[in-house]
Amino acid sequence: MFKNIIKQLTGVPMALLVGFFFLSLAPAHAQMKGLRQGKLPNGLTYYIYNDGSDVGEAQYYLYQNVGAIMENKDEMGLAHVLEHLAFNATDHFPDGVMNFLRSHNLNDFEAFTGVDDTRYAVHNVPTKDAKLNEQMLWILRDWCHGIKMNPQDVEKERSIILEEWRHRAGVNRRLTDAIAPVVYNNSGYATHNVIGSQDFLRSFQQKQVKQFYDKWYRPNLQFIAIIGDVDLDQTEKNIQAVFKTLPNKLAPAVDPQVRNIPDNADPLYLRFIDPENKSASFGLYQRYNVKGNAPEEDRVRQFIFTKFFNTLAPKRFVMLKNADKENFIAAEVSLSPLVRDYYQMAWDMVPYEGKEQKALQQMLAVRASLRDNGFTAAEFNAEKEKMYSGMKDVLEAKGLGTPDNALMLFRQNYLFGIPVADFRTQISRNIETLVELEVGDINAWMKSLLTDKNLAFVTYSKSKDEMNITKEAFESALKTEQKDEQMAQTNDVQPITKLIDFNIVPGKIVAEKQLKTLQSKEWTLSNGAKVIYKYLPEAKGRFFFAGSSVGGKSVVPAKNLADYMAMRALLMQSGVYKYNRNQLAQWLQGKDLNLSLSLEDYSDGVGGNAAVANADDFFAYLYLVLSRQNFSKSVFDKYIQRSLYLYDNRPTTGMDAVQDSIRQLLYPATAENPLQNEAFYKSVQFDGLSKQFDEHFGNAAQFTYCLIGDIPEARAKELVTRYIGSLKGDAKVAKRTVRPLDFASDKPLIKRTFETESDDGMAEIEISYDNKVALSDKEQAALEVMRALLERRYFDVLREKEHLTYTVGVQSVYTAQPKENESLSIHLQTSRENVDKAITLVYQILDDVKAQRFSLDDFKAAMVPLAVDEERTDAPQDNSDPSLWLSLLNVYAETGNELSPTVPTASTPVFSTLTPQDIAAVAKKITNNAKQREIVVKPVVHEGKRTNF
Repeated sequence: MFKNIIKQLTGVPMALLVGFFFLSLAPAHAQMKGLRQGKLPNGLTYYIYNDGSDVGEAQYYLYQNVGAIMENKDEMGLAHVLEHLAFNATDHFPDGVMNFLRSHNLNDFEAFTGVDDTRYAVHNVPTKDAKLNEQMLWILRDWCHGIKMNPQDVEKERSIILEEWRHRAGVNRRLTDAIAPVVYNNSGYATHNVIGSQDFLRSFQQKQVKQFYDKWYRPNLQFIAIIGDVDLDQTEKNIQAVFKTLPNKLAPAVDPQVRNIPDNADPLYLRFIDPENKSASFGLYQRYNVKGNAPEEDRVRQFIFTKFFNTLAPKRFVMLKNADKENFIAAEVSLSPLVRDYYQMAWDMVPYEGKEQKALQQMLAVRASLRDNGFTAAEFNAEKEKMYSGMKDVLEAKGLGTPDNALMLFRQNYLFGIPVADFRTQISRNIETLVELEVGDINAWMKSLLTDKNLAFVTYSKSKDEMNITKEAFESALKTEQKDEQMAQTNDVQPITKLIDFNIVPGKIVAEKQLKTLQSKEWTLSNGAKVIYKYLPEAKGRFFFAGSSVGGKSVVPAKNLADYMAMRALLMQSGVYKYNRNQLAQWLQGKDLNLSLSLEDYSDGVGGNAAVANADDFFAYLYLVLSRQNFSKSVFDKYIQRSLYLYDNRPTTGMDAVQDSIRQLLYPATAENPLQNEAFYKSVQFDGLSKQFDEHFGNAAQFTYCLIGDIPEARAKELVTRYIGSLKGDAKVAKRTVRPLDFASDKPLIKRTFETESDDGMAEIEISYDNKVALSDKEQAALEVMRALLERRYFDVLREKEHLTYTVGVQSVYTAQPKENESLSIHLQTSRENVDKAITLVYQILDDVKAQRFSLDDFKAAMVPLAVDEERTDAPQDNSDPSLWLSLLNVYAETGNELSPTVPTASTPVFSTLTPQDIAAVAKKITNNAKQREIVVKPVVHEGKRTNF
């Protein structure tokens, strides 16, 4: 029950700051420890990096400074074609690079083609095998300039790429292609979409690919990186020996205009009308030139300012919503990289029906307010403190950066000459800049950005009658945005002086139990609540809190489901006690605390964490959240209006409409599984929201809470009895009983083919099995291996051999609570005329697995990675990790069993003991007597229209 809460509590703060590694600069003498870099006479740059953190493994990368933007009009798509061909035959791997990698159980490899560059990687190569690591260098060497491009490989990849083209087809690609001319102002980026056109993919010739390869895949446009547990000296010698064989020939000079996007003084305008658009909306996009080789201080400030902007600017829309003044259903703004040397600020908004023009005015008013007034000193300083604290936490972490982080540093060095510096040095430099910044600095930066230059305005709708904001209407609103600034204002926020300004009656601890194995205590309070407390000084001034109860959707009577769903959606949307959300947001500024509620299928939960210095504030806030939750009638009415609007504007054609029909077929509507339609939303009763909240959070005796951290026992007891003990609770009320939320049709077999309008000829196939048999731990492991084995076999046969699909997804899920259930699903896309063949092969391969007709090599390839991961999870656990203790206390709360952190989580390995017979047996067990579904969605065939590609 605590699992979802625990995830929220124990996230690694490094994720917040990983970007700071990429846009900072330290002096050249502070080069990364463990880095060796150089350049060969033929022009190839190399980086070798070993910081001691990636024990026993290495990652191999090739970076190619060529992407789709380098293609001329007769080459559109060839950069991506080359990426596919790279895994086929090469000079030193005539049977194919992919075959070699998979035969050595190296299954974590990837390649990515972008508009500006192309990247290849092979991950997790065991370094104890010296010969294998030398072969990895030969793979990188062949990717640099040794791809064979045999005719049979070209034709195989042509078929696969055409399937990929169909896989990417749909409204999202139509949208991206349509708006590109205004986003990129008709530059080369507007016409280079990486994958190319279907016509060109059908017709390109082998010699065209070879010409493109010979022209651009040259050492002066490439670097390689080997990151991990390698010997720097020996690896450097090996690189020099292997890569000296590359031809010493330069790629042609790149015209700087290729990557240039011209300025536009006047806004560009586009209406994107497509029947599959999900909602009527509009977007305002502004482009900025941000040079990667800008001076150090400019780059650091730019990145820190961007972090501030992306955190604080969206809150302006939240404040309008909190003040009940919004004209929009949803609104967001962000600043992010667009293409090399360019950033984009994107404002997107979904207006309420009939309020399109007002919503536009409000968005522009927020923009003008940020430009003219900026952020307040209070909000800037509060966010600055959070950012500073986060950076300090990262500096104290044991390991900094990932291999991919390091690769990005090498990319900056290669492209822009930025010295590669130690991660800690870089973050320290960022902290120095952050400390010096004042609110005036970011406001001046923001004012310089929010001009009327390089704007593009786009409306999105299903028909020409929707979202009909003309270019003239937009330009008129833009000119008057300052006059409309009052639309961006919220009412003055009355500060909270004392959060709880009334008396509360503390509870008592009526029973105490020692948990010796967990070195914890269990307290039973006078209101029936249970609290498990553990003192953990290693938390260093922090504590973590989680509470859970049996509940969720599974305990809601059918007649109350509409009220429950509305309550769940509107939690914390109207504030608590006498405070609105803007007041609470202001009160929370500068306080190091987080608190959230969760309503899952089978549980109700509350969780959070805070600095010990903020403990009283945390528990006072917790008390109000649980005992004085507000539901505003105005916010409720807008929720109903928004829900009805989205329902009325749901897709009635295309794939989304078909998916809705499939859901109704597989999960028929019942009282317990109602259609969320107009009648459903109109049945919601406002008074029912508070009643549902009380049903789920109003009885503390239903909950078990865990409190872990650097809080001494006496202080913990004081907080627990005062705030948790004072909540309403009645231990005499019976514990709630869940009912399984299984709404699937009882029919043993469902086979159905749907047809829909489609311009790409793509069909979708979903084959699934659902069963309710118990699986032992060994059978659960066998199920995971079976999934991996099936995915491998489908990839080999359906993609590589038959060229029927771009990718095949196989999923298997086993759950033991509240009842045993396992499912297996296979999903793929193919052309309409290949549907029957693909389905036949899916069943044939599944039957082969059940009959144990698969090779020992295939079995090992699926099993070994899982066995290796299992061994890693048996490593000694960190007894100072709060998430470990939360998990152990959760086990005790749910089962009554005390587990020791010093005992390995798995007593004996499971995966390595499996045999091919185990895999066949579990495949038969989960499919025999299972409910089977076979769903196919085909494009409609119109007379005279070609559908076979």
